Amino acid sequence: MTAEYDLVIIGSGAAGVSAATTAVHLGASRIAVVERGPLWGTCVNTGCIPSKFLLTLAGYAYYRGHGHPGVHTESRLDLEEVLTEKNALQESLREKKRDNLFSRLGVELIEGEAKFLSPHALQAGTRKLTSKRFIIATGSSPAIPPVEGIGSVPFMTSSEALSPERIPGTLIIIGGRAQGLEFAQLYAHLGTKVTVLQRSPRILPEEDPEIADLMAGYLAQEGIDILTGVEIRRAKRSGEAVVIVAGIGGEQRTLSADRLLLATGRSPNTRELNVSVVGVNTGKDGAVIVDPTLMTSAPHIWAAGDVTGGPMLETAAKYGGEIAASNALRELKRSYNRALLPHGIFTAPQVASVGMTEESARRAGLQPVSHSISMDSLAKSSIDGDTRGIVKIVTDRGSRRILGVHICAPLATEMIQEGVIAVMRYLTADDLAEIPHIFPTATEALAVCARGLREHTRDRQEG
Repeated sequence: MTAEYDLVIIGSGAAGVSAATTAVHLGASRIAVVERGPLWGTCVNTGCIPSKFLLTLAGYAYYRGHGHPGVHTESRLDLEEVLTEKNALQESLREKKRDNLFSRLGVELIEGEAKFLSPHALQAGTRKLTSKRFIIATGSSPAIPPVEGIGSVPFMTSSEALSPERIPGTLIIIGGRAQGLEFAQLYAHLGTKVTVLQRSPRILPEEDPEIADLMAGYLAQEGIDILTGVEIRRAKRSGEAVVIVAGIGGEQRTLSADRLLLATGRSPNTRELNVSVVGVNTGKDGAVIVDPTLMTSAPHIWAAGDVTGGPMLETAAKYGGEIAASNALRELKRSYNRALLPHGIFTAPQVASVGMTEESARRAGLQPVSHSISMDSLAKSSIDGDTRGIVKIVTDRGSRRILGVHICAPLATEMIQEGVIAVMRYLTADDLAEIPHIFPTATEALAVCARGLREHTRDRQEG
């Protein structure tokens, strides 16, 4: 049986759902979402939702009095009960999304592996679908690094690490970016002795160096060992333990642990799609190549989310899905602007950023001016018993507009939204300094930092 659709979306993750919802609002009458399973992609099943849930609960148990000497609490974390609650939360969200997309909005779900047969025909399980337009939103899977012996040792990826059968005594994590550090703190808060191995000279190499160094110090204070400049040479077993042989600082070192977790990125899911038959070009990593409007090399096919190679964030996927559907159905030629995308790391304290760092601004030929303040200067931080972190604002010397905002603070992922507006609307530090903020709040830090930057800039000009 062959069915004709206005739009066929391959994948039901954040990009696919965003594209389908946008298509409904734009008036498309026949929309199909093809999914090989499980529904709703990485975020609900093995990403944002379960990881942040576990981080939150582990933090409750670990911090207890939350920095207040007058609060004395006892805590006990029951892993089985926690995982049961996590699973119930995920199932609840799955049902809500199913009811909204398929029942209320009328999008059709077709379950099965998708494979292109011709430019306008797709095999989905036992069905054949035709459409004038397609959106590829097939997401990504954990990437396994090409380390000698890695196939001979038991390891976890992010998927398995979110449903552990037991809490290991020791854990080695390969990868010191967002995912690796979230898991490092999660397991450390559960009582595991964690060692993080990072290839680059510092953890979080894409973040502002000041913030990356701060986070390294905070994690070390909680007993997490962080080794940088690491070359992983091979992996092997020693009884029940996993052994990693690595080059560190010009020396070869051997490290062992009960478990190994690979947090080494993700690979786009394109292998089974047969995209060559429709003229869709992919990169060497399998990522679908798109132009600024998210159109592929085939003019009737768009792509969004992790399958395009990055940034692999739920925020980016939702944004991309909306743009892809808008351009596919209305030919609006909207561009995907990475500069407007905030990102966050849900450690404690959190890290969040939008726009340029000083380094990236200089590479772009700009003359950046920055200022940072410590969170311990805020009344709200003292009230909450957690004064860790900084807020840093980067501006352009000539136009004075805000180029980037970088935060390390307990509520950084909430605070960054003001920074997104500042970057998006070309605000200056003067603009941000004049916005009234409720006292006492964490977001007041952005105004305080902006005022400091204004004074700093004025002093330099007068000098």
